[in-house]
Amino acid sequence: MSSVSLQQIMAARFRTSAHADGLTKNLREVLGLSTKAAVARLAIGRSLSLGALADEPVDAKGLEIPASSLFTQDDVAIWVGLVLTHAKTFGSSSSEGMDTFRSQLRQHWHRGAGLLYDDWKNSNEDFDDFIGTLVKRRADLPDRSTRLATVTQMTHEVAPADDQSGQLVRSLSEIGVNGEVKGVVHGPRLTQYKVALRDVNQLDKLKRGLERLALSMNLQQQMPSWSAGDEARTVLIDIPRPRASWRIEGKQALLEALSSVPTDGKSLFVSPGVDVIGKPIEFDLATAPHLLVGGATGQGKSVCVHSLLVSLITKHSPSTLRLALMDPKQVEFGVYANSRFLWRDKMAIGLAECGTMLEDLTIEMDDRYRRMRELGVNSLAEAAKKGMNDPFIVACVDELADLVSQDRDAETRLVRLATLARAAGIHLILATQRPDAQTFRGQLRSNVTARIALTVQKSSESQIILDEPGAEDLLGRGDMIVKLSGTDAIRAHGYLLSLADVETLVRK
Repeated sequence: MSSVSLQQIMAARFRTSAHADGLTKNLREVLGLSTKAAVARLAIGRSLSLGALADEPVDAKGLEIPASSLFTQDDVAIWVGLVLTHAKTFGSSSSEGMDTFRSQLRQHWHRGAGLLYDDWKNSNEDFDDFIGTLVKRRADLPDRSTRLATVTQMTHEVAPADDQSGQLVRSLSEIGVNGEVKGVVHGPRLTQYKVALRDVNQLDKLKRGLERLALSMNLQQQMPSWSAGDEARTVLIDIPRPRASWRIEGKQALLEALSSVPTDGKSLFVSPGVDVIGKPIEFDLATAPHLLVGGATGQGKSVCVHSLLVSLITKHSPSTLRLALMDPKQVEFGVYANSRFLWRDKMAIGLAECGTMLEDLTIEMDDRYRRMRELGVNSLAEAAKKGMNDPFIVACVDELADLVSQDRDAETRLVRLATLARAAGIHLILATQRPDAQTFRGQLRSNVTARIALTVQKSSESQIILDEPGAEDLLGRGDMIVKLSGTDAIRAHGYLLSLADVETLVRK
């Protein structure tokens, strides 16, 4: 496994056997766990407490889940170390590589799921007895020093990609641009080159020649990008690196970013990710004042929304913030079900409940304005000085397209909130994986001015989200463009948060 990095593991997906898939579903239901990944972790841990794995092959026809759901950035090295130590101790395999690790993890999941199901049956399907069995059992693992040595071996950082300054200069020359590299910064996914142009008139050639530059540098259909430098005649050229060399920014990076923003209950700072050189991006949703998040399926939209919501929860208490969560698809917000931050202590699930919640939000807005008029003020901040201590409300719609296409009144209510609700302390986060002119149009479009675009399929979809092309050339997996009102667009990389990370932060 020395040839496989933790970053590669976190970017991978793992599949169990058909038998373990069925047991995992059953155990999730009877144990009341929120995800199949939670059962998988229990199963793998149960198997690691035993000796050598059986020699017979295990099929790969069951559930597949991403590593980001199975592990967190904080514990992936420990899990990998335990699996490798088990293989070394019991001679499970002499070969190395990702395929071997997948096979070992699949076998542990397969064996552990069966053992857990037996434990459940042997406890007469009594939850307390079952938990007692797990607590009392002592894992028969190798000694701690051996485990730590293996973990340490796996936690080395992936080295930055080789400096391609020479290749960049040659490729620029091929498109008619003469320049000199003045600096290099290796970011999480891109390497940024500061290039001094010999002639500013060559900038147009650079703009027109980006596709040929990508071809010359063999970037595998990934597009470079450029921005103005901080000195005369300089530009910053961002070159994508292979995914194997990406540096993953996870839960800890998000918490570090939020540590620098105020915790005063008067702002709504969020951090969706880091910029191309790894600097955290933060902005105040209270001044945004409403946000659209759009991107194609599987490109990181849901994780981005979780990052925004977790940012808000981390910097607030329920007395200063409430979340009005609307999930027409009924799949995304389960992790917040018991959160103390929920507005009116509930979520809206399905189209009917979402429509009702939007109507209730407009009533809440009108009531706040009535009370503010009585106090002679015109903002929530001023009202607080006179004893009206209403919390911020952030209303988040997971799939805007489903809502507005099937509920004619929903768009009208969203427009009214987007137009009027800011001063009442009510702000919108609207997310969609189908950005089109029918979903995001007219007054809603003109009043939701903060935008985050993840990878989309067509430039027209980027135009809908950002009012400009560019998102069609992103790298996927959380790569994004952040555009706030009155500012230039910023290239960013989203945090990789597993469901376990989100659960931990929501409970905290």
